[in-house]
Amino acid sequence: MHFSFYNHAKRDYATLSVAMERSDFMLSRRQFLKGAVAVGIAGFAANSILYEPRRIIVERKTISINNLPDAFEGFRICQITDVHHGPFVSLNFVKEIVDIVDRLSPDLVALTGDYVDYSHKYITPAVTALCRFKPQYGIISILGNHDHLADAELTREVFDRNKIPVITNSHKLIEVKNNAICIAGVGDLLEDTQDLKAALHGVPPDMPRILLSHNPDYAEVVPETERVDLVLAGHTHGGQVRLPFFSIAPVTQSHYGQKYAGGLVRLSHTQVYVSRGVGMVGLPVRFNCPPEITVITLTKSHQQV
Repeated sequence: MHFSFYNHAKRDYATLSVAMERSDFMLSRRQFLKGAVAVGIAGFAANSILYEPRRIIVERKTISINNLPDAFEGFRICQITDVHHGPFVSLNFVKEIVDIVDRLSPDLVALTGDYVDYSHKYITPAVTALCRFKPQYGIISILGNHDHLADAELTREVFDRNKIPVITNSHKLIEVKNNAICIAGVGDLLEDTQDLKAALHGVPPDMPRILLSHNPDYAEVVPETERVDLVLAGHTHGGQVRLPFFSIAPVTQSHYGQKYAGGLVRLSHTQVYVSRGVGMVGLPVRFNCPPEITVITLTKSHQQV
């Protein structure tokens, strides 16, 4: 009797011990998973806020232009867009962008808008810094929607003070060895007017034409009767956050979804290069979508775009 009671007690103790061990294991597993999730979130936040927004990538693209003059073969245009100088994009970062571009020694710099966030107090320092570029064939600019929201007139005034043309609905001819290409610009799609006929007025029909448009969606309404060889745009920031493995941007700020999230897009009547830009808007994060300085090298194509 005593022996049976002892065996039952022993079995009960063993069962209880196993149950406790399993309970401890389950508790440890839950704690581990919670810790792993916390570490993952902290890592994502650190990467997205502290590291990736400063990890500047120089994207080099060679783009064919129909009947490009021989003098422009290899001509390099550096596009800078969506700087968004403000609380989350410092003036030192803007100056770093300028230093990188100067070391790249492009032939021309194209500024495609959104130089500040919403406040006008950032305009003068940001635009003044961007006017420090020293390419051989100068700097050309247009305005973006945030420049209008901050103060379009002040932005134009600072560019004018630094002798940098703002080519809203107008153009500038770039001449190399008695040959020329046209760099035209239109007003922002959200906050301004777009007059492509005015922008291209007087440009010979056989002259290559590159159009600056802050918002890439404008390419969808470019008349096929107007020759435009290439559109340079920004605005979408690449989405700022792209899902791993798929590079899909949940938010693109474009009516055409992923189409204009970034990179070269070929349409039936033109081609569009959309830069991810260098700054941030809204949430001050970038994930799987680093800041971009674009260097476009022009090359000749005999095919109709």
